[in-house]
Amino acid sequence: MNSDHSLINQVDACVARICDLGCAMVYRTIERIEAGEEVAEVATVDDATRRAVLDELKAVMAVYDARDGGASCKVE
Repeated sequence: MNSDHSLINQVDACVARICDLGCAMVYRTIERIEAGEEVAEVATVDDATRRAVLDELKAVMAVYDARDGGASCKVE
């Protein structure tokens, strides 16, 4: 259980750092993680944590995508 709590804290911290970069950078970070590129905000975490961060970022941004007209900051 303690390990689950630690993972959640790591994921939350990474997601918060990435979200602080702004909407457009979150989308770019998602693209870079999916492409297997090096991303500083998740460079020190293991693959499972990186996947969890990616999943959480996608969930957060899905809220913006669901709005009328979609996200105004989405990178194409």
